[in-house]
Amino acid sequence: KSANQVAVFFHCQTGLVETFRELYPELSYSGNRAILLDADKKLPETERRNGVALALTYHLRKRK
Repeated sequence: KSANQVAVFFHCQTGLVETFRELYPELSYSGNRAILLDADKKLPETERRNGVALALTYHLRKRK
């Protein structure tokens, strides 16, 4: 979106960005595809860890 942002992309059919949007509405998003982060700021630790955990356990949670 802008020169000072980085994007963390997710597969758009997973619903992970929607889940993230519910948990962390204060973050910036690009549709259902990416979380946008400011490159000149420290990455949010809790959100980053939770995002990785959600992505790695997506298929396990989907089966339930």
